[in-house]
Amino acid sequence: MNLRTKSRTTSALLTVAFGPLGLFYSSAGGALLLIVIALSTVGTGIIPFICWGASIYWGDHTVRRHNESVAALLGRPPDED
Repeated sequence: MNLRTKSRTTSALLTVAFGPLGLFYSSAGGALLLIVIALSTVGTGIIPFICWGASIYWGDHTVRRHNESVAALLGRPPDED
C-alpha cells in the first residue's frame, strides 16, 4: 500500500476536467469501469455525463478512504482538507 496521502483537490480538478480519465489518479479500476460504460453507451447521450459526475464523486470518496487508511496505519488522526 502507498503510505503517502493523496490530495482531494487534485482529484477533484482531474475528474472535473477529464472525467473518468482523471479518476486514474485515485482508482485505476474505477476509471476503467467508467470509461467502458461511457464508451459503450455514448449513443444514449445522457449516460456518459452520468459517468462524468460519478467519476467526480468516486474520486473524492476513494481519496478520502485512502487518506483515512494511511492515517490509521501511521497512528495519526485523519486530516480534513
